[in-house]
Amino acid sequence: MRNNTTTPTRPSLDTLACVNAACKDYAQPGLNNLTVRKTYGQDQIRYLRCRTCQQEFSERQGSALWNTKVSEQKAESVAAQLAEGCSMSATLRLAKVDRSVVVRLNRRLGQHGKGLHDQRVQQVQVEALEADERHGYAHDRRSPCWEAELIDPVSKFVLAHQQGARDATLIATLLHDGAARLCNRHALLLLTDGEHNYASLFPEIFGVPYQPPRQGSRGRMPKVRYRIPRTLAHVQIVKHRQGARVVSVEVRFTHGSQTCAHRVLERLGYAQFNTSAIERRNGTARRMVAYQVRRSSAFAHRPETKKALGWWALTVYNWSRLHTALRQPLPAAGGKKSIPSSPRLWHLV
Repeated sequence: MRNNTTTPTRPSLDTLACVNAACKDYAQPGLNNLTVRKTYGQDQIRYLRCRTCQQEFSERQGSALWNTKVSEQKAESVAAQLAEGCSMSATLRLAKVDRSVVVRLNRRLGQHGKGLHDQRVQQVQVEALEADERHGYAHDRRSPCWEAELIDPVSKFVLAHQQGARDATLIATLLHDGAARLCNRHALLLLTDGEHNYASLFPEIFGVPYQPPRQGSRGRMPKVRYRIPRTLAHVQIVKHRQGARVVSVEVRFTHGSQTCAHRVLERLGYAQFNTSAIERRNGTARRMVAYQVRRSSAFAHRPETKKALGWWALTVYNWSRLHTALRQPLPAAGGKKSIPSSPRLWHLV
């Protein structure tokens, strides 16, 4: 009987690198220092040898599939379904795998997604950021687990992602993480909702600290204060509601220069201050994660499951999906007016 299964396409050896941290060629692809020692398993996984340090290792080492017997076809199916909003139970039924496989792959995908984000998203140049939180649940309906994010409204790239209880700690962790990834945190327009923690934490995280002089020669030194540069601004968009209906929108210039805020607003092409990018991102995230769906009883039984799934969905959103909201003009006249683009790395330094 003929076997109709096909071997998955393997990456070239030039794209792989030695995983031995003691080797001088560690993590440096394209040096032609790797050879195939043998192949093993149902997917014909290559066992590699480094000519420099003579270390032997699997090509899966360091990846989400390292030390697992699941086939790549099954793993890709599980990963794709999780990113499309399927629950853990639905994924195991559709992929025809055991629940432990889905749980383990979800955990590893989340870990590797967070590692990729920490490695690649550094020294980012942006003019504006939008922040917001969306509610969810973990363990049961009485245990809320919120997701907070910072997004660049130009590229639709999510700069920072944090999960936890909606309090000052979550907002502070989000802003600290986002500020640490910026090339210049003192030249920025931050757009948020009316959450008071954004206003109270903004000067400390994004401002310039200075020590006020002491009055006289005795007593304690005054506390450190924070100066807001002219290139920095924080604007809050507060929605006033009656029941479920928004009756008015108030714009608060909480910190910084209004001139700077209006200048960035004009470059963004907005007619008025808003948080439309992060709100659209919230809707997309709720469709990509089964435990974020509104008006449902869906919740993750384990907090770590929800956190891992959130990081995997973010990785797919940032690095794999095409964003139809980003358009590039065609080089020639005629045909479609524009083509969809993806934010990838063009705005990273």
